[in-house]
Amino acid sequence: MHRNSSPTLIALAALPMLVILVLVSILIWISFQTGILGTVDAKYTLSNYTDVFDDEIFIEAVSNTIFFSITATLVSMGIGLPIAWVTERTTLRGKSWIYVIMTLGLLIPGIYTAMGWTFLAHERIGFLNRWATQYLGFSEAPLDIATPIGMGFVQGLSLAALSFILTAQMFRAMNPSLEEAAKIHGMGFFATMRRVTLPLAMPAILAAVIYIVVIGIATFDVPAIIGLGNRVYLLSTYIFQKTNPGDEELAQHGITAALGVMMILVAVLLTWWYSSVLRKGDQYGVVTGKGYRPTLIEIGNWGYAAWGFILFYVIAAKLVPLLLIAYAAFVPYLAPPSAKMFSLMSFSGIMEAMDWSLVLRGLKNTIILVVTVPAITLLLAFSVSWLIVRSKSRGRYLLEFGAFLPHALPEVILAVAAILLALFVLKDIVPLYGSVTLIAIVYVITRISFATRAINSALLQIHKELEEAAHTAGLSAVRTSWRILVPLLRPTLMSVWIWSAILVYRELTVAVFLVGQDNITLPAVIWSYWQAGATNLAAGVTLVMTALLTPLILVFWWFGRKSVMAG
Repeated sequence: MHRNSSPTLIALAALPMLVILVLVSILIWISFQTGILGTVDAKYTLSNYTDVFDDEIFIEAVSNTIFFSITATLVSMGIGLPIAWVTERTTLRGKSWIYVIMTLGLLIPGIYTAMGWTFLAHERIGFLNRWATQYLGFSEAPLDIATPIGMGFVQGLSLAALSFILTAQMFRAMNPSLEEAAKIHGMGFFATMRRVTLPLAMPAILAAVIYIVVIGIATFDVPAIIGLGNRVYLLSTYIFQKTNPGDEELAQHGITAALGVMMILVAVLLTWWYSSVLRKGDQYGVVTGKGYRPTLIEIGNWGYAAWGFILFYVIAAKLVPLLLIAYAAFVPYLAPPSAKMFSLMSFSGIMEAMDWSLVLRGLKNTIILVVTVPAITLLLAFSVSWLIVRSKSRGRYLLEFGAFLPHALPEVILAVAAILLALFVLKDIVPLYGSVTLIAIVYVITRISFATRAINSALLQIHKELEEAAHTAGLSAVRTSWRILVPLLRPTLMSVWIWSAILVYRELTVAVFLVGQDNITLPAVIWSYWQAGATNLAAGVTLVMTALLTPLILVFWWFGRKSVMAG
């Protein structure tokens, strides 16, 4: 490692890699066991893997996941990609507001969109279906959101902002000289788009598609909120059912572990493909010179259509779901909005029915996680980044791979691995099962990739001569980092902290898999009410969560805007 490397920094950098290695190893170990797992009575066999493929529900879940992921990808790219293009390549006015809108869209939890669209288009309770059968003469509900394609549509709405973020930078950096040459040779707009623009953008688009497919394979919130009650299983909800089968059956941890190992292999392969596409994307770079400025396309009156499209996305994906959640929270029973239902709305019903001790316990645990997880993540990520950027040892490549690995591991699988670790390895050593600490460990591991990437980029811009001068003056590596690097990295560290806090606050997947009476979080409280059929109480907790999330989002927006202006 670096000659000035501190043993403290090395230990901190190695810690998350060790946890990841242990979690994956536990998953693989349990996947080959049947009987009394984790004891001498356990039998080692391949039957867990064969039993998975003998289960018809698993085959159905795989098929559903494929349709779901394809639909989610098409919808998200169909919305995010055009908005990214019109924002970066045209003279559209109000572009700063588009970034605000899409950033907010990225931060609003997917469960909000899922709950709203359930109220709107569910086969039994959906308001549109009830209006259609009551007023339009339909004999049965024309819409059913609780299908793989319906859920994929909702997931696509939720991920459209991510598609925008993944592709906007690519359009910003693209040199329009080839497009201008095509125009000079008489090629029209659509022909230029098809034969020049899209081929140049294809590596970045393909990378974004792969990234979203990886998310679609393992996502839990939308399939759980919409599909689980209708027994429409995807891989993530199928694993949840195997882990939480109910009182009459035992959890099938061996089969769950086998499923986890297979999902890891698929996710790692897709992530490897994603990385290779990004590397090959350099072959398409045609931007040269520090003074490069793109030539923007005059959009004219089409700007109104562009803004109409953006506002339609905002209404469908964010505004309508939030309004329906607010409506559902204050009505005594779920029925389509009408003058009668509005007259019945009140605060008293939800105030009396809500288990406020449960909500306060969830809030307390959520605050603990929001405060501790980002701080621990930053400490570990800074140690990893410093060794990756400053070290000349070949070991830094192993650290870099280890830091990227959680990005390739589905959160569902990390949660399952944590359960197995707590139940079968650490149960007599450290009582982690059902604790907030176990949730915090998984949260830190899932956030380490993003934090490391962000700090890597910022650290590369700080010349190492500053650190060398501090070492010459007798400062240790830790004191040098605290006195020199942390002040210089403060904008990046603050942005990563706030971003991580928001993601921790809204996280549902890990919280649901690891939930217990003592470690329940606010998203898990919403899930518990929703699963019990108390939709108005679930909506009420969602409003509480939204009220507390809004200041965090505003702080993130204000700080990000201030950082951009300072830059």
